[in-house]
Amino acid sequence: MESLGTQLYAFGIVLLAGITLGLFFDLFRVIRGLLRPGLFSTPLLDLLFWALITPVLVLYLILANWGELRGYVIIGLALGLFFYRLLLSGMIISLLLWLVQVVRSFLNLSISFLLWLLSFPVLLVQEIRFSWSHRARPSGAARRAWRLRPQLRWKK
Repeated sequence: MESLGTQLYAFGIVLLAGITLGLFFDLFRVIRGLLRPGLFSTPLLDLLFWALITPVLVLYLILANWGELRGYVIIGLALGLFFYRLLLSGMIISLLLWLVQVVRSFLNLSISFLLWLLSFPVLLVQEIRFSWSHRARPSGAARRAWRLRPQLRWKK
């Protein structure tokens, strides 16, 4: 028979596992909302979610009570998930969406700067060509316009 302290420790670890499960689920919800998967990719994303969360849950169970699956383990997982959804889920989703906006803004700014940086030599060459072709000429070296001038007969 295990002591009460050991059982409470295991129950606390299982509660933490339920909270972690809720956190991963909210992360999955935000990613799924951003990607908007179709009919065929939805089951693949669900399979990926469970493939990632199963080893985490197994690790928690090994830490809690050497992997023994008992009634209080399921109750602890359900309670941890319930408390997470009740208390933390809204804040975590808001934080994740804010983080997505920050990353989007940073990527947008970085890509805009990179495009400007790559287009700068082209703009510089265009500016040099424009200023070269429209530069001011000195008054003594003005080109003659090609036009017909009347010739005077009594020219000296």
